[in-house]
Amino acid sequence: MAADTSNPELLTLRFKNHKTTILLLVSRQESFTSVKAKLLDAIKSTGVTKINKQPLPRKADDVILGVPIDNNDPSQGWIDLEIPDMEDDGGKKAKKTSVLNATPLGAGLKDGMVLAFKFRQEGAKDDGMDIDDNEWDVVLPTFDDEEGSQVNGADKGDAQAEDGDQA
Repeated sequence: MAADTSNPELLTLRFKNHKTTILLLVSRQESFTSVKAKLLDAIKSTGVTKINKQPLPRKADDVILGVPIDNNDPSQGWIDLEIPDMEDDGGKKAKKTSVLNATPLGAGLKDGMVLAFKFRQEGAKDDGMDIDDNEWDVVLPTFDDEEGSQVNGADKGDAQAEDGDQA
């Protein structure tokens, strides 16, 4: 019988942007700042400078992570992992990040979970209001049962229309 070499402190997370998927092994206690830096380093190590015509950011702080609205159906959309808490600080709104989502363990992430990522545009304000949370560019592969082939991000009707155009 083989010895169990798995480490319960480590998670394999899948990060998706457009048609790109990156697998990273991270600690459950690792900060998301560190996870973002690892993700950006992994992308840069491949020589990629753009993903879907969007340039890579210079700083890991410009990487934004999202989790599926429904873990069982990522096609329903994504929400920002870092939910800013707004406090009334003497008439001003002060932004702070929730402590609960500072690590994969705190955010409730599980091994093999899919996260989306996108990049904050250079020159964008860091007030939490500059990026539309609904704009996550994630293409999920689907399986077309009729044709028995994999269709990237297209629904069944789109695949049939494409087949009809070729005839």
